[in-house]
Amino acid sequence: MSVKSIVSAFALCLVSAIALANNPTYEWEKTRARFTLTPKEESLTELILKQHVQYEYVFIDEAFLMYSTTHRIIYVNSNEAIQKHNRIVISMNNALELVDLKARAINKDGKSVYFDKSNLKELKEEESGNAYRIFAIEGVEMGSEIEYYYTRKMYPGLFERAYMQSDVVIKNSSFMLSCPKHLKFDFKSYNGYESVKEQEKEDEEKNVYRVSMTNVSPMKEESYSNYDANRKRIEFKLAYNTARSQARLYTWDDAAKKFYNVLSENSKDDEKALEKFIKTLGDNPSDKTEVRIRKIESKIKTTIQVNTERGDENLSKIESILKYKIASREGVTKLFMTLFTKLKINCYPVVTCSRENAKFDAGFDSWGYLDDYILYFPDTKGFLAPYSFESRYPLVPSQFTSQKGLFIEPFVMGDLKSALGSVQDIPAADYQLNVDNMDINASFSDDFSTVIVDHTRSFSGYNAIYIAPYYNVMTEEQRTKLIDELTKGIAPDATIKTWKAKVDDGKDVLSFDITTTYHSTHFIEKAGPRFLFKVGQLIGPQSEMYRDDERVTDIENDYNRGYARVIKVKIPDGYSFKNLNDLNFDVAYLDKNEKPFLFHSSYSLNGNALEIKIDEYYKQIYAPLARYEDYRKVINAAADFNKVTLVLEKVK
Repeated sequence: MSVKSIVSAFALCLVSAIALANNPTYEWEKTRARFTLTPKEESLTELILKQHVQYEYVFIDEAFLMYSTTHRIIYVNSNEAIQKHNRIVISMNNALELVDLKARAINKDGKSVYFDKSNLKELKEEESGNAYRIFAIEGVEMGSEIEYYYTRKMYPGLFERAYMQSDVVIKNSSFMLSCPKHLKFDFKSYNGYESVKEQEKEDEEKNVYRVSMTNVSPMKEESYSNYDANRKRIEFKLAYNTARSQARLYTWDDAAKKFYNVLSENSKDDEKALEKFIKTLGDNPSDKTEVRIRKIESKIKTTIQVNTERGDENLSKIESILKYKIASREGVTKLFMTLFTKLKINCYPVVTCSRENAKFDAGFDSWGYLDDYILYFPDTKGFLAPYSFESRYPLVPSQFTSQKGLFIEPFVMGDLKSALGSVQDIPAADYQLNVDNMDINASFSDDFSTVIVDHTRSFSGYNAIYIAPYYNVMTEEQRTKLIDELTKGIAPDATIKTWKAKVDDGKDVLSFDITTTYHSTHFIEKAGPRFLFKVGQLIGPQSEMYRDDERVTDIENDYNRGYARVIKVKIPDGYSFKNLNDLNFDVAYLDKNEKPFLFHSSYSLNGNALEIKIDEYYKQIYAPLARYEDYRKVINAAADFNKVTLVLEKVK
């Protein structure tokens, strides 16, 4: 059972069937005129003329159901827009039936071409089981209006999210929800969308909620920003069932108790299997807590496979998990939590979500934010991601950090075992844990055709997660290929002479160290009597932020990070560098007396030994839109250093 399944199962058992209703119906205008556009609108390549979403909650034959309808009308005025909008994909996840579908294209002359439902295709992904309905609308031309709506009969979602903004201007945007009179929903709008209001006199038999907004500006993808989290959206939840009581439903405390009960429920067979498994761990209670946690984490993550798709209940039972070496997300979380409890390592679960989709809002207790498990160790202040193979204690996937989560703290009172829930911060890891450091020694061949490089590079934390956990299980061929790719990412023509690499799990975070010696002609170029040494390229390609459009979102980094680099260059006898001052950079983002973002480089010269020191770091996740230019300058400083070329010439 997934996190979503736990939420749904618990929620539905609290809804009582009182009112009965007929199947909801939705209809478009059977014949209509085209939209009247302004000259500016008509010149656009695409424009969403109408986007309406609605959710109708009903009881039919004592079954509680949700009918979800989406209705769009899109003006397309380019081949790209036609290709983008002409193929419609309908997700059937959690859907019982596609009860209605209509689509048409209305061309410039007003002629309508209707979609033939016999051309509707079904698609199902074998691994995930996700199902879709796919169709394309015929007769679409430049300047056409594509119109379609579909209604799905679904298992009722009591905690939902509706995105009300896209990458195209929406001329008319609207939302509606209806439900039986004894049920009441709460809503919260984000990122500037209008607030949902209850329509008190619209229907005596139902509660109806509506909101609309015109000329919703487009949201474009921006670097260092999470697209979905910044889109205008509506979160909503079932908040009251007045047929039972006036108490608020589905609070954070309710969630804490439910999740704790699910994760702590074990059978006698589970207990026996766990005791047997503990004997294989080689756990030493006298070791530091961090060492014990890492050892147990490594054991489980390298022996238990996590299946995120299958719904087999055995995947959440510890006895079955240890026998067959396969678990669900919930199952492996339960295994970790129960194991740590048995070994008297204090930990408790946290449930949160990815801030890439929507940042956890403590002020709106929607269980729609309860997507993923992590574990918290209060004695060490570290976290563990049970089913993320790459993430190792104390780090969890960065999208779960720098926001809040529901911390579920167990307690025992007599025979009662339960838990309390509190929303707390999940802090981002310090930048010093996530480094990509370099120590480089460079010299020249006698004929100046080649640069000889001794390169030591150390990755740690998030910068190491896609290498370090896998390296020890790689074949020698795979390791050689990895080193080749990392080296040639800096010097495309590199000839690697020697290399060595290792994973270091003895630090605060998992790290990966690599030392290579290679020869390359990539960094040196002859220009008449001089030589051009592309010293900046020794640190590899750097990110660069261009500003073509006006930015609209705040800065949001994935994680804090640091880069410490030292480059030592042996200058040939009788030669000198002409433009060493080009190596000096001092670009900082100032915030009161702090420098949360910085790129600084300087050099020193001792005889024929040139030493360049570079310090670059990003110490905080967020920066306001008003300071975008200051942040961009730091990012671009690294890119500018990457372009530095020193002129090497004979001493006169």
